[in-house]
Amino acid sequence: MSVDVTDDPVQFDDVTGSESDTFPKPRAHGAAVMNHIADVDDSAAQGSDRGTLYDRSLAYWREQVGDRDLEPHVAVDDFEADWLPAGDYALVLTSSRWKAGTGRGDDYRAYYEQHLKLREWGPEDDDGERELRKPALALHVEIMPQFRDMVYKSGDPLECPYGEGTRLLAWTTWAEDPFEIERRMYDALRAVYGADAIDLEERVDDARRVSKAEAHIRFAIGKKNAAIETLEQSKQLIDWGGESEIDAHQRRQQEGWLEALVESDRWHLLGFDPQRYSTEVKIYQANQWHKKPKTDPFHHPKLEASYSGVDRGELPHVSEWDEILDHLRTVVATHARWAGIERSDLVADDFFDGPESAPWDFERPTGRRDMLRRRYEDLATDIYREALKESTTAVYDILRVIAEHDGANYDTLVERTGLARSTVRYHVRRLAQEGVVSREGNPVMVFFVSRVVLERAREILREVRPEDTPEEVAERADERRERREEQQEETDADGEESDESTTDGDEIGFEYLERLSASIHDVASLRDRERIDDRDVRVRVDELPPPLQ
Repeated sequence: MSVDVTDDPVQFDDVTGSESDTFPKPRAHGAAVMNHIADVDDSAAQGSDRGTLYDRSLAYWREQVGDRDLEPHVAVDDFEADWLPAGDYALVLTSSRWKAGTGRGDDYRAYYEQHLKLREWGPEDDDGERELRKPALALHVEIMPQFRDMVYKSGDPLECPYGEGTRLLAWTTWAEDPFEIERRMYDALRAVYGADAIDLEERVDDARRVSKAEAHIRFAIGKKNAAIETLEQSKQLIDWGGESEIDAHQRRQQEGWLEALVESDRWHLLGFDPQRYSTEVKIYQANQWHKKPKTDPFHHPKLEASYSGVDRGELPHVSEWDEILDHLRTVVATHARWAGIERSDLVADDFFDGPESAPWDFERPTGRRDMLRRRYEDLATDIYREALKESTTAVYDILRVIAEHDGANYDTLVERTGLARSTVRYHVRRLAQEGVVSREGNPVMVFFVSRVVLERAREILREVRPEDTPEEVAERADERRERREEQQEETDADGEESDESTTDGDEIGFEYLERLSASIHDVASLRDRERIDDRDVRVRVDELPPPLQ
C-alpha cells in the first residue's frame, strides 16, 4: 500500500465564497472606548496642579478618601441616568498604582490612576443594611495622567501620542455604539467631579479609539455539543490552512465554564473578510449553570465573538465601530448556522431578545464542507503514514486503543500498549501537533479531533493490519513490559545506566548528553517550550553539591 504525502500549503481560495443569509441579530455585549482630553492649563505650575481632569480627580481623592484602606469609597450613593435599568445605583471610587511617575532611581514616585465603578444597591438585610454589588450593566471609567515629564520606573519617558492632558478609558456592557459608551462615561465623571468636569471642545477626536467589542447569542443547551464541534472544526481548519498559532483550550474562568475558545487573526481563511486585528470566538456558560433549571437563561450557553485590540499599529477609530460589530456578528451568526442553531434554539434573557430578536442580513462564507473534506483527507494521509511505520508498531497500537475506546487517558494507553508512559506521551504529543488527536481535560483524555476522523481512523487501522487480533495486540503489550522489566533489572544489577542506548523499535530511550547533537541549552529550551517534560530528563545526583541551608 502506498500513500502520496505532500507538504504543500493548503489553499482554500478556490472553494470559499459567500452567500446572503438572514439570522437573528447577535447582541453587542462588552465594549471599551478610549478618549484623550487635552485639558492642560498653560498658566498652571509645571509639576503641580495643571488644571486637568486627572488633577481634579486626584484632589478629590485626597479630600474625600485620603487612605487606600478606605476604598472603595462611595462617591455618589444615588446615581441616576436614563440609560440605567430600574434599580438603585451608586458610583464608587478606587485607585491603583499607575505605570508611570516622576523621579528616577530611589527618588521615583509612581502616580495613581483613578477608577469610577458603577454598583447597584442590594435589598436591606435584617439590620437595615444594604450591600453594593456589580450590576449586569457594567461601567468602569479609568482616569490617567498624560504629562511629558513623566517616566516609567525604568527611567524611559512616557509616550504621549495625543499630547498632554487626561487619558480616559471606559468599559461597559450592553452598549450598541461608541457614542453611548462615551455618554455613560461623561455622565459618571460629571456626577462625581462636577458638571464642568468634561469640556468636549478639548477632546482629541483622533484619540477616540475602540479597544474592545463583543457580540453574542444565547442558545439552548441541547445545541452545545454541535456548537463546540463546529468551533473545533474552525480551529483545525485555520491551524491547518494557515499554519498560524492559535489558542484552543478548556479551562475554568471567573465568568464561568469556558467550553471552547479559538483566537486567530486568520479567519479570512474560512471566507470572512480580512481584519487587521485578532478575533476570539468562545462558547461559555455561567458558574453553577448545571444547578439552574432549564427555565433559567443562565442554564444555557453563549456563543460570543470578540475583538480586544491590535498587536501593532493604532486601535480602530470609533468611526469604524459598525465595521467591527458587523464582522463579530457575522462570525457569530455563521458559526450558529454551521452548528444548526435556528431562531427557535435561541434563549432570551434580560438583555437579549432570543427568538424575538430582529432579523439581521449578512454575507455568510461558503465552502466549509469542501474545506472539511480536504482536511479529513489530509488527516487520513497522516493516520496512514503513522500506522504504516515499519520501524515500530507503537503508534499503530496507540491509535487503535484511542479508536476502540473512543478516547483514552494515559493510564489506559500505557496499560493496553505496554509502552512506557514517556513513550506514550511523546507519540501523543506528536500526533496532537499533526492535528490527528486532541488532548483535553485534567486528567488528560486523548481523542481523535472529530467523529468523522474517528470513523476514518477505524477504517484505516483495519486496512493496514487486517490480520491483527486483540490477542496479538495484548501479546505485543506483554512483550514490551517484559523488555522494560529486563532492562530495569540490568540497570539495577550494574548499579548505573548501561552505556548502550535503551531505544528499540517501540521504546523512546535515554542517551548520554555527549552522544547527542543537542547541547544542554537545547534541552533546556525544549523543556521551556514543553516539547519535553520532567519525565524525559534524568540527572545524576551523586555528583551534585549539597543543597544550600
